[in-house]
Amino acid sequence: MVETDLVVKLASDTEVDSVNLLNPAGDMNALQQVQEGVTQVSFQLLGETEDGYTPGDYRVVAVASDETIGETTISLQPELMITDLKWARNHPDMAWERDRSTWEQHAAFTIENTGNAPSFLTKTRWSNAPLCRVKSQETMEFGHGVLLPAGEATVVYSSAPIYQTEGRLGMGAHVNCDDLGTSPLTVTGVVQAGANPSYSQMIEYGGTNSSCELAIVDGGPTDPTQTTSNRSDT
Repeated sequence: MVETDLVVKLASDTEVDSVNLLNPAGDMNALQQVQEGVTQVSFQLLGETEDGYTPGDYRVVAVASDETIGETTISLQPELMITDLKWARNHPDMAWERDRSTWEQHAAFTIENTGNAPSFLTKTRWSNAPLCRVKSQETMEFGHGVLLPAGEATVVYSSAPIYQTEGRLGMGAHVNCDDLGTSPLTVTGVVQAGANPSYSQMIEYGGTNSSCELAIVDGGPTDPTQTTSNRSDT
């Protein structure tokens, strides 16, 4: 894999008409015609204009004159986990967009991909965040277009003030901070390949309705197959 593409290299002395890519179910996923002298073809599997791929074993088949002259199998397995969630106010040294007046209320999280293949983050889903309470919505979604390379950790910044507790310019409501006590905020990354990773963070609401005070208690990944007890320093 090279970024969003599966790249297939052919021996320079091989005469091939096409290279076929078969998905884990054995169905044709894509086909690339091979021009004379070409020794490499690419299959785009991820991206803003793609739907993604199903993790599993893929067969790459070289065909000449309707006969298979060579094939190989590659396993594509992204493994994704959100490992932390940070509040800008507590981490001012990060690369926030400081031209926004609400930048201190934004969030950032890290997605680690410990698998052998990339995925692509298309949007984030926030549940029971302070901003959701301001907007009187249980869940809010925001679009993204972020590549998650294999073997790397990627920091994703929110496009909205997730920890905001009051409406701006008279719009929206104030969060009833003195009535909430401690409540979880959950962020889920919606990805094109692999399971959607999630992370929950416990927020302690205090202060008054006109002057909220938030504190992060703890947090950790909430995926069923992953550890859920990691304590957060955010």
